[in-house]
Amino acid sequence: MSYMRFSKMHGAGNDFILVDQTHSERKFTPETIQQLCDRHKGIGADGLILLSKNGIPGQENSVYMEFFNCDGSRADLCGNGLRCAAAFAYQRCLAPGPDIVFVTGCGTLRTKVLAPDRVRIELPYSESGFHAVEGVTEYPLYAGIVGVPHAVAFVPDVDAVDVDTIGAAIRHHSVFHPDGTNVDFLPEKYDLSALVPIRTFERGVEGETFACGTGSGSAAAVLRMLNPDLKKVSLLTRSGDILDVEFPGTGEFMYLTGPAKEAFHGATGAFDLE
Repeated sequence: MSYMRFSKMHGAGNDFILVDQTHSERKFTPETIQQLCDRHKGIGADGLILLSKNGIPGQENSVYMEFFNCDGSRADLCGNGLRCAAAFAYQRCLAPGPDIVFVTGCGTLRTKVLAPDRVRIELPYSESGFHAVEGVTEYPLYAGIVGVPHAVAFVPDVDAVDVDTIGAAIRHHSVFHPDGTNVDFLPEKYDLSALVPIRTFERGVEGETFACGTGSGSAAAVLRMLNPDLKKVSLLTRSGDILDVEFPGTGEFMYLTGPAKEAFHGATGAFDLE
């Protein structure tokens, strides 16, 4: 029996299974990923992250990252997952220091491990990347891409909104076909000098998650579009953790900073891995 070693980590409650694939040719089918991420019969997670050192040949501080949602589908990027990947790579010596470059589905992104459980990452950003969308919902809605597609809706009461029902309706709306979109909810009345609450319906999870890194980046991008002088915003996730988004002024990236913590690690041979 071949055992797979893994770490279970979370970024603001958004949880992942991380596996070092540097010296492995193990194959993960969508069905196996679903089994691993099953919260009753598997390890349980919102997604699976596969990592390999030397993501860029000859560059020791680089790591290759593949991300899969819990339904087995591949995604180009996961912000909370990338923070966890950076903490994992640093702790497992997949890179020689705290400054790590990751090769992702949406390009190379720089990360920095600030503390054992706190990481800052780059997220791709364009000042013209989001636009208003009409005819999808009664709420003001904006859409764009921060690594993966997101729609940001402003609602009267973030705590009371039915994220699963409304989020699913927007996620599957014909405007976003064929791939669909993640959906983030912000309050229509917000104070940028205080914490701004956010909730997210995640494509691939098909429900609300405790936090979403690219969703927080998308929400910040829309808030900056509506408030051009915005330099930093702090978002309060459903888990109670805070994600900070900063705009350094380059116009190509934003910074997302937040927690990345290991819950436990172990090994399993209970799944059919080729």
